Amino acid sequence: MSAWMKSLTGCLCILTILLHLLPRGRFEKYVRFYGGLLFFLVAMGPLLDLLAGDGALERLLSLEFLREEYFDLETTSEGMAELKNDRILEAYRREIRRQAGEIAAACGLETSEVSLTFDAENEYRLTGISMEVSAGAPGGWGAQEDAAAEAARRELAGVYALGENQIRIRRREAAAG
Repeated sequence: MSAWMKSLTGCLCILTILLHLLPRGRFEKYVRFYGGLLFFLVAMGPLLDLLAGDGALERLLSLEFLREEYFDLETTSEGMAELKNDRILEAYRREIRRQAGEIAAACGLETSEVSLTFDAENEYRLTGISMEVSAGAPGGWGAQEDAAAEAARRELAGVYALGENQIRIRRREAAAG
């Protein structure tokens, strides 16, 4: 509780200092708005911890930020479609692969391969994801890993606006040894 009070006090002090350092009227409304949001999040911290449990809020926020990043990427790429620059297209696809791997990792899976399929007419429009995964924890594949794979499928479908049937998750077979 005392750490929360220190964070709350520190947030108020920083916000007050920023408001005094800025020239009148210039960025004041932006600093007040974002400072208010930050203060609200800090103030609601204990309640959110109580409601979220074991890191679920952090995972939810992380996935929401990834969803926003994807929509920003998609919007930006549509504006650049006329350029037909192969480097931009490859960087876009590499970023989608990275994000899909992060989503799988957030659900407790390790990816060894992520394949993407795109629309033939719009090469920036994602139409399917296929990935090969293994459990993040040692001990093999079980019901917990099946649940993690389903959670990853739901999250991928939500982030990339795909149907769950457009997302294939394959288990990596254990090497014979």
